[in-house]
Amino acid sequence: MAAATPYRPPANAFVRVMRKLYNPLGFTKGYNFILFFNFGGAMIGFCGARFSYISYGGVFCGSDASYDCHEQSKSVYERVGMILHLAAIIPAVFQFVPAIRRKVMLFHRLNGYLILLLSLIATAGSFMVARHAIGGQLETQMAIGVISIMFIGALGLSYYNVKKLQLEQHRAWMLRAWFYVRGSLSPPAAQGYR
Repeated sequence: MAAATPYRPPANAFVRVMRKLYNPLGFTKGYNFILFFNFGGAMIGFCGARFSYISYGGVFCGSDASYDCHEQSKSVYERVGMILHLAAIIPAVFQFVPAIRRKVMLFHRLNGYLILLLSLIATAGSFMVARHAIGGQLETQMAIGVISIMFIGALGLSYYNVKKLQLEQHRAWMLRAWFYVRGSLSPPAAQGYR
C-alpha cells in the first residue's frame, strides 16, 4: 500500500512526524487520523476485549459469570444469538482504513458485502438475546430494538448510495451506522448483574 500524498508542506516538525505515522495508512489530513484513532481504536479495543467471550462455555459463562450468562444458558436459542452477535461483527474494522479502501478496492467491496451480511446476522443475534440482555428490562429491550432499526436503516441507505455512486453519502451513512452501534456499547461494569 502506497502512502498518501499530503496536499501542502508540513507547518512544523510535529506535523512532519505525524505525517510519517498517518500517511502510510492513507490519511491525508491529520484530523481524520485522530478521529479514526479515537473511534476506530475504541471499536478495535472493544472487539479485542470481547473476543474471548466467543468461548461461550469457557469465558462468557466462566467462574464469575454474569446474570446474562445464567439466563441465556437456559435457552439454546439465546446462546446461539449471543455467539452470532459477538462473532459476526469483528471483520468490520478493516473497512475504515483509507489505504485499503483506495488501493485494494476489490477487497473493500467484497469485504463490504460480507460486513453487510454479517451485520444483519449480528443484529438478528442481538434480537435473540434482547429478552435477557443486561437484566432484560423493557427499556433495555426497547433500546436494542431502536438502535438495531437505526443501524440497519443506515446500512440500507449506505448501500443505496453506493449503488447510485454517491460515495460521500455512502461514507456518511456508513459512519452513522457504526456510530449508532458504537454509542450503544455498554461499559464492562454494566455487563455483570448478580
